[in-house]
Amino acid sequence: MNDILAGISAEDHQFMMMASLLIAVISFYVFMRNWKRLRIIEDTPTAKLRSAHQGYIELEGKGHFIDDQPLYSPLSNHPCLWYRSQIEQQETFVDNGRTQTRWNVVYKNISNHRFKLIDGKNSCDVDPEAAEVNSHQKLVWYGNTEWPTRTQLLESQSIIHAATNSYRYCEWLILPSQPLYILGQFTTLSATAHKSIRDVMINLINDWKQDQEQLKSRFDTNKDGHIDQVEWEVARQEAQSEAQRMHDQLALEPDMHIIAKPNDPIQPFIISAYSQAVLIQKYRRSACLALIVCLVCVAAAGWLLRMQG
Repeated sequence: MNDILAGISAEDHQFMMMASLLIAVISFYVFMRNWKRLRIIEDTPTAKLRSAHQGYIELEGKGHFIDDQPLYSPLSNHPCLWYRSQIEQQETFVDNGRTQTRWNVVYKNISNHRFKLIDGKNSCDVDPEAAEVNSHQKLVWYGNTEWPTRTQLLESQSIIHAATNSYRYCEWLILPSQPLYILGQFTTLSATAHKSIRDVMINLINDWKQDQEQLKSRFDTNKDGHIDQVEWEVARQEAQSEAQRMHDQLALEPDMHIIAKPNDPIQPFIISAYSQAVLIQKYRRSACLALIVCLVCVAAAGWLLRMQG
């Protein structure tokens, strides 16, 4: 090994040492990130929707459409709750006299449509925006047009198709009725929580102002062509009475429960089609692998440093 290092220039030796340190730092970050998620999942008790508290919680249930309105993935046209779509184009290039190929991304799209999580007789909305989504339903197929000319069944094609086609289509899906694990910020919103009677009244008056002729017909009692101060006070009182009735009606509407990305960036927002137990295993394996890579790279950098000396 020393003979091999002896034939390496000082610049290459320095590059190898810096590359080892860089990989070590990246691996340590991946280790900490996955280990933190592992500990949070293990330490956070699973809540039931009927008794869920406001704040950062984890839930388990089954995913469903909101109001039975399906969402269709853009490439395979499958009804789904969530999708991540990607189109890649194969590029052939010559590097050091050798012909090589690589896939370049030409289209990406991630669904941010809400769906419903059902736990027994209770449910809440799920806002998947900015979530870390773990989906085990992945489709891969190939074609010769930038946009797929046919949809794909819930199965993937063999890699052999890549040799005769220049485009690769990939989709990750969460399907209806699929069991889900979700870790995020749970909030209950009342229909009247963020809308006071005054807010309703102001909106109502602004709507009335859009139709000046109707406004004059309704409140210009002396028919002088404009609304004076006395007439405007009558309009304001009527708007306040109507706003009170509208606000009372809003109070009868059921509360809306939603789980979404936490405001605290330290807290991860995870949506997983894998069970909690499987998810824990995945994060533990990834953390351990990243730690091993980190230690190996640190040892390699230290050895290279000693050899340099």
